[in-house]
Amino acid sequence: MRTLVPSYNRYSHHARRALTHTTLVVTRLRHPFADTGHLLAGVMLTRGSLGCQILQELALTPQIIEPALQGLSPSRMPPTEDIPNADELNVALTLAADESAWFGHHYIGTGHLLLGITRMNVGNARALLRQLDVSPEQIRRHVRHALSDGATEPDLQLAKRTARLSELSRRVINAAEQMAVTLDHPSVGLGHLLLVMLLEERSPIAGLLRDGALDEAALRHELEAGDPALLVSLEAVLTRALDTAQSMGSHYTGTEHLLLTLAADDTGAALLHRYGINPDALRDHLVAQANRRSGVEE
Repeated sequence: MRTLVPSYNRYSHHARRALTHTTLVVTRLRHPFADTGHLLAGVMLTRGSLGCQILQELALTPQIIEPALQGLSPSRMPPTEDIPNADELNVALTLAADESAWFGHHYIGTGHLLLGITRMNVGNARALLRQLDVSPEQIRRHVRHALSDGATEPDLQLAKRTARLSELSRRVINAAEQMAVTLDHPSVGLGHLLLVMLLEERSPIAGLLRDGALDEAALRHELEAGDPALLVSLEAVLTRALDTAQSMGSHYTGTEHLLLTLAADDTGAALLHRYGINPDALRDHLVAQANRRSGVEE
């Protein structure tokens, strides 16, 4: 299925989930293209997001949105794998970015997506909202009130820029984000980071975790089940990893610094222990390894 936008760089985690849900709605309804009404439904399905909360306040639910949306576009059999955007949806996405800039936000969230949909009332969202007896202005008023009161959505983009990630670390964090979106989890968690570091064969950290006999099967099963302990946001660890890197004389944050920071974090250490890794021994090993590389005698 085709990505709705050319780049995810400014989209919050919830906005990414909403775009994924949008594509799934189009596929489920067998519609030939993605339009603004599908994006509205995608936001509605993004549990835990600001946009979903606002639509719920207006008594909108997936159970009433999708049936109303069904008849707004002709069904196509069989459903296409390549789902194009309606021009109106592209306009709405551009307007969402504009709304984000107006608020001075560095990210585009589900609230901005709703503002983009309703700003010029373009696409099939107009007919959808008319059927549901909700005006675009009602949605705009609720969103603007929430954003003006300081409501935000979880977003790793600023933390990623601040952490000065190595290319490999950036790849790991991006993979963790994508895993969380694929599993439709409300946050990019420590569990996603740990599993991705184990699977990243280009990193020596993967071998270290495998040698420590990390229980991949249990981690994967409990992560897919949405265990809350695994969904604790990795943002704090990511932010502290830069300090860890600098204290070890590095000008960038590598995967070894991410893992060392995870092992030093109380929640992260508990997760490592839970899946068979001794966090204290891991920290000692990583520090000794860093000292050897820098020529410092132990």
